[in-house]
Amino acid sequence: MTLLTGQDETDLPGGRSRSGAAWGLNALGIAIVAFWFVKNGIALQHPAWVWVLGALALAAWALREFGRTPRLLVVAGVLMIAAGTLTVVPTDSLMIVPVIVGIVLLGANLRVPVWAAAVAALAAIVVVAVSASIEHASVQFVLGTSGGMLLGVLIGFSRRQFRIAAERAREAERDQQRAELLADRSRAARDIHDVLAHSLGGLVLQLDAVEALLEAGRVDDATKRAAEARALAADGLAEARRAVHALRDDAETDAEADAGRSAVPHRASRPTTDPATGLAALVDAHRSFGGEIVTQGDTALTDLDAAHRAAVVQVVREALSNARRHAPGRPVSLSVIRDGDAVDVVVANPLSGGGHGLLGMRERFAELGSGAAVEADRSDDEFVVAMHLPVDELAAEGDRP
Repeated sequence: MTLLTGQDETDLPGGRSRSGAAWGLNALGIAIVAFWFVKNGIALQHPAWVWVLGALALAAWALREFGRTPRLLVVAGVLMIAAGTLTVVPTDSLMIVPVIVGIVLLGANLRVPVWAAAVAALAAIVVVAVSASIEHASVQFVLGTSGGMLLGVLIGFSRRQFRIAAERAREAERDQQRAELLADRSRAARDIHDVLAHSLGGLVLQLDAVEALLEAGRVDDATKRAAEARALAADGLAEARRAVHALRDDAETDAEADAGRSAVPHRASRPTTDPATGLAALVDAHRSFGGEIVTQGDTALTDLDAAHRAAVVQVVREALSNARRHAPGRPVSLSVIRDGDAVDVVVANPLSGGGHGLLGMRERFAELGSGAAVEADRSDDEFVVAMHLPVDELAAEGDRP
């Protein structure tokens, strides 16, 4: 797990979670304990081993503040506990401070087992109890120092839990970012599929018409059709670039694509993807490709908000592209029906096969999160794409008396 192997920045001085105030407080603590250790040591005439072990505990404490590697921090914690424990009784409990700091350090460190701090505290309590019995210290002394060590265990465990929670929150955020990235890529893939399916399908029909017109000797009409085919290919390329730019999240290049697209005049064979225009451009384009389509209802989709209108435009474009590919020249019906607080959009054509576009339709509607649904399946001798969407609240309010 990354929780036990990743670098915990709260252990490292200079890390983002290590504030200057915390460093200053620890430095002040080291200075105060060192001062009283030296002063009491001179007054009580400590033996040499007490001076050495006390100095080692304080040095380990300072190392904990300046250490830069995880292993060095663990070593510093162990030295504080070991050296400090042996000098607790001779220094009249003064050196219990680095012992508690070391226990907290081990308890909060995610790289050591959770039981390490408790075992270290228990061993320190045993050592202090034995030393106290040898030096004839009071029971209250042993109980007081033991309570301080147990408090260090609790503090260390609390800090460990806080760090685990913080790490899990960071991991959840990374997972969410990855999920959003995958969703963006999926959305861009759907857009590219829709654009290419429409553009290439229309391009094939236009080129077929050009070939037929040339065979019939109608050169002027063929030239016009060829120009329409070229414009359609250019529009499809621009739309594909926009979808790719969405993956890069490049606002500047998107703006350039918008500018380039707006500079080209609109043609019926090149339907705009602006959802504000509704389905009219798609209907005109389908007819310009030689397709037959019968419409019923409000193709401007005025009862839908912008998000739902955009989804309907994309799905209808895909449905019409499928109809041209799998049932060329066959009639298509497009119905937009207002049913109370909902709008039903139905595209029906003679039987056709499925494709990746059908999955993209469902995914596009699922992203709306409004209860909107789309179904694409065979019904008798037709292939029907049916959409059910909620009416825009503003439009619904406008219909009320």
